[in-house]
Amino acid sequence: MTAIREQLIAAILTATGGQYGLPAPEDERDLPLTLVQDAPDTATQNYDYTACSLPINIGRAEVAASIDRNAARQQAHAALAALITAMHTDETFGGLAVGVDYTGGGIQTEAGKFVFAEATFTVRYQHLRGQPAALV
Repeated sequence: MTAIREQLIAAILTATGGQYGLPAPEDERDLPLTLVQDAPDTATQNYDYTACSLPINIGRAEVAASIDRNAARQQAHAALAALITAMHTDETFGGLAVGVDYTGGGIQTEAGKFVFAEATFTVRYQHLRGQPAALV
Protein backbone atom coordinates (compact mmCIF):
# COMPACT_ATOMS: atom_id res chain seq x y z
CA MET A 1 0.00 0.00 0.00
CA THR A 2 1.16 3.52 -0.75
CA ALA A 3 1.33 6.01 2.12
CA ILE A 4 -1.23 8.83 2.04
CA ARG A 5 1.68 11.32 2.19
CA GLU A 6 3.17 9.91 -1.04
CA GLN A 7 -0.23 9.91 -2.73
CA LEU A 8 -0.67 13.56 -1.74
CA ILE A 9 2.72 14.58 -3.14
CA ALA A 10 1.89 12.81 -6.42
CA ALA A 11 -1.48 14.61 -6.55
CA ILE A 12 0.21 17.97 -5.87
CA LEU A 13 2.71 17.35 -8.67
CA THR A 14 -0.19 16.63 -11.02
CA ALA A 15 -2.22 19.66 -9.88
CA THR A 16 0.69 22.08 -10.31
CA GLY A 17 2.36 20.48 -13.31
CA GLY A 18 5.44 20.33 -11.12
CA GLN A 19 8.47 18.13 -10.73
CA TYR A 20 9.71 16.88 -7.39
CA GLY A 21 12.82 18.38 -5.79
CA LEU A 22 14.91 18.88 -8.89
CA PRO A 23 17.79 21.36 -8.90
CA ALA A 24 17.15 24.89 -10.14
CA PRO A 25 17.18 25.37 -13.93
CA GLU A 26 20.52 26.22 -15.50
CA ASP A 27 19.30 28.36 -18.40
CA GLU A 28 16.16 29.45 -20.22
CA ARG A 29 15.95 26.22 -22.23
CA ASP A 30 14.85 24.55 -18.97
CA LEU A 31 11.95 26.99 -18.50
CA PRO A 32 9.14 27.18 -17.66
CA LEU A 33 9.64 24.93 -14.66
CA THR A 34 7.65 24.28 -11.51
CA LEU A 35 9.45 22.61 -8.60
CA VAL A 36 7.71 21.02 -5.60
CA GLN A 37 9.55 20.32 -2.35
CA ASP A 38 8.16 18.88 0.86
CA ALA A 39 9.39 19.33 4.43
CA PRO A 40 8.92 17.12 7.50
CA ASP A 41 5.35 16.71 8.75
CA THR A 42 4.08 17.67 12.14
CA ALA A 43 1.59 15.25 13.63
CA THR A 44 -0.79 14.97 16.55
CA GLN A 45 -2.27 11.75 17.81
CA ASN A 46 -5.91 11.08 18.46
CA TYR A 47 -7.32 7.85 19.82
CA ASP A 48 -7.87 6.26 16.41
CA TYR A 49 -6.13 8.54 13.89
CA THR A 50 -3.08 10.71 13.32
CA ALA A 51 -3.61 14.29 12.08
CA CYS A 52 -0.69 15.48 9.95
CA SER A 53 0.40 18.81 8.52
CA LEU A 54 2.59 18.55 5.41
CA PRO A 55 4.58 21.70 4.51
CA ILE A 56 4.98 22.15 0.75
CA ASN A 57 7.08 24.74 -1.12
CA ILE A 58 6.32 25.30 -4.79
CA GLY A 59 8.52 27.44 -7.01
CA ARG A 60 7.87 28.54 -10.57
CA ALA A 61 10.50 29.97 -12.95
CA GLU A 62 9.69 31.44 -16.35
CA VAL A 63 11.47 33.36 -19.06
CA ALA A 64 10.42 37.01 -18.78
CA ALA A 65 8.02 37.95 -21.55
CA SER A 66 9.29 41.55 -21.51
CA ILE A 67 12.33 43.51 -20.36
CA ASP A 68 9.96 46.07 -18.84
CA ARG A 69 10.17 45.80 -15.02
CA ASN A 70 6.45 46.38 -14.51
CA ALA A 71 5.53 43.73 -17.05
CA ALA A 72 7.97 41.25 -15.44
CA ARG A 73 6.49 41.95 -12.00
CA GLN A 74 2.99 41.39 -13.34
CA GLN A 75 4.07 38.14 -14.99
CA ALA A 76 5.63 36.91 -11.74
CA HIS A 77 2.48 37.75 -9.79
CA ALA A 78 0.42 35.88 -12.38
CA ALA A 79 2.65 32.83 -11.85
CA LEU A 80 2.18 33.12 -8.07
CA ALA A 81 -1.59 33.40 -8.48
CA ALA A 82 -1.59 30.32 -10.73
CA LEU A 83 0.23 28.29 -8.05
CA ILE A 84 -2.25 29.35 -5.38
CA THR A 85 -5.20 28.60 -7.66
CA ALA A 86 -3.83 25.16 -8.59
CA MET A 87 -3.42 24.19 -4.94
CA HIS A 88 -6.97 25.29 -4.08
CA THR A 89 -8.80 23.82 -7.09
CA ASP A 90 -9.49 20.66 -5.08
CA GLU A 91 -8.30 21.25 -1.53
CA THR A 92 -8.82 17.58 -0.69
CA PHE A 93 -6.80 16.28 -3.66
CA GLY A 94 -9.42 13.68 -4.42
CA GLY A 95 -10.25 12.95 -0.80
CA LEU A 96 -6.67 12.44 0.40
CA ALA A 97 -6.46 15.67 2.41
CA VAL A 98 -8.62 17.52 4.89
CA GLY A 99 -7.59 20.86 3.36
CA VAL A 100 -4.79 23.15 2.29
CA ASP A 101 -3.63 26.48 3.72
CA TYR A 102 -1.60 29.05 1.80
CA THR A 103 1.04 30.20 4.30
CA GLY A 104 3.00 32.71 2.23
CA GLY A 105 4.79 33.48 -0.96
CA GLY A 106 6.48 36.06 -3.10
CA ILE A 107 8.10 36.90 -6.40
CA GLN A 108 11.44 37.90 -7.90
CA THR A 109 12.57 39.13 -11.28
CA GLU A 110 16.03 39.02 -12.78
CA ALA A 111 17.06 41.87 -15.08
CA GLY A 112 14.33 41.35 -17.64
CA LYS A 113 15.46 37.76 -18.20
CA PHE A 114 13.56 35.59 -15.72
CA VAL A 115 10.63 35.75 -13.32
CA PHE A 116 10.18 33.62 -10.24
CA ALA A 117 7.27 32.88 -7.93
CA GLU A 118 7.33 30.87 -4.72
CA ALA A 119 4.41 29.77 -2.58
CA THR A 120 4.30 27.80 0.63
CA PHE A 121 1.39 25.70 1.81
CA THR A 122 0.41 23.39 4.61
CA VAL A 123 -1.60 20.39 3.50
CA ARG A 124 -3.65 18.83 6.31
CA TYR A 125 -4.36 15.12 6.14
CA GLN A 126 -5.16 12.18 8.39
CA HIS A 127 -4.51 8.47 8.47
CA LEU A 128 -5.47 5.68 10.81
CA ARG A 129 -3.21 5.61 13.83
CA GLY A 130 -0.17 3.48 13.02
CA GLN A 131 -1.35 2.90 9.44
CA PRO A 132 0.03 5.67 7.20
CA ALA A 133 -1.52 4.16 4.07
CA ALA A 134 -5.07 3.99 5.46
CA LEU A 135 -7.46 6.94 5.23
CA VAL A 136 -9.61 7.78 8.23
